Amino acid sequence: MSVVRREARRRWAVVAALVGALVAVPLVVAFAPVTAERVEPAVLRDRIMVAAQGPYQGYVQSRGSMVLPDLPQLADTAALFSGTTSMRVWHAGPDAWRVAVLDPVGEKDWFRTPEGSFTWDYGRNLWTGSAGEPAARPPQASDLVPPELALRLLRDAGAGARIAALADRRIAGVAAAGIRVTAADPDSTIGAVDVWADPRTGLALEVDVGGALTTRFLDASAAPPAEDVVQPRASGSSGFAAATQSEIASSLNSVARANLPGSLAGRARVPGPLSALAVYGDGLSRLVVVAVPGRLGERTLNALRNAGGTPIATGYLLRSSVLTLAVTRSGRRTYLVAGFVTADLITRAAGELR
Repeated sequence: MSVVRREARRRWAVVAALVGALVAVPLVVAFAPVTAERVEPAVLRDRIMVAAQGPYQGYVQSRGSMVLPDLPQLADTAALFSGTTSMRVWHAGPDAWRVAVLDPVGEKDWFRTPEGSFTWDYGRNLWTGSAGEPAARPPQASDLVPPELALRLLRDAGAGARIAALADRRIAGVAAAGIRVTAADPDSTIGAVDVWADPRTGLALEVDVGGALTTRFLDASAAPPAEDVVQPRASGSSGFAAATQSEIASSLNSVARANLPGSLAGRARVPGPLSALAVYGDGLSRLVVVAVPGRLGERTLNALRNAGGTPIATGYLLRSSVLTLAVTRSGRRTYLVAGFVTADLITRAAGELR
């Protein structure tokens, strides 16, 4: 064997060893034992809720396994709970944040400022803005950012919830401590909420809702974002549409005229400016009722039926993992009822609407 051949083999052996080492490092990190700082579960819960109000930023990926029907006007909402959503988040505080949903062809951004809410649709080159607090809105990507989702769920679980420690995990390069919160509400289908957080700062890094929805940071930082990043800045070439929340509420009330009851299935109606949309109860077993007008109501009813909904009196009921939906008709009026609640509770509420 020539000296040249021996040298070539030696070089390739070195290259192979380096490649093997580079491949092995992530595996070693992934399977290495994780030991996070010890924190009492109740203390960690409190830290998580405080940290959700403070600064953080990073890259988030959420995965939902709820197979929802093709409800009219709610395709984006269904996608959030039944697929994978990639997001970049910049959060300076409760009224200063930005969430960008990333896809292969562009992005859509949500902004919150002290003046109101704004969205930027890259594909349509369109900005929309609304002043004040929204009277009602469907779930959006910003609701699935781990600190925000953890805050809502821990708050809704109530004072009687049981809290237990979970095994530590390494998430976004952090040795995260975990807690499991089990609500005492028998009408909720969310049996438990698992949250992992940085034990020092309380920043929630991963949230799992009964195995039906998981959202986690792939990289995260508790550093405040730059001020200009969370400020909406429309260019002169983009379109812009604006409205006040009172105008939006007035428009919704005129389109879907209804007078929903003051209580439903034993739950009091939460006061609000909309006559055709109402929330009943509180905590994890709250109900949302929408009076759906005209042909949109017929399409909503057909969507649940075509998705394999179970027939109920003048309507259909569908369970998808932890979410329960029902559509019922009363005369010419169609109602959509939804919540993370049992089928019995939804059926009772739909029956009272008739």
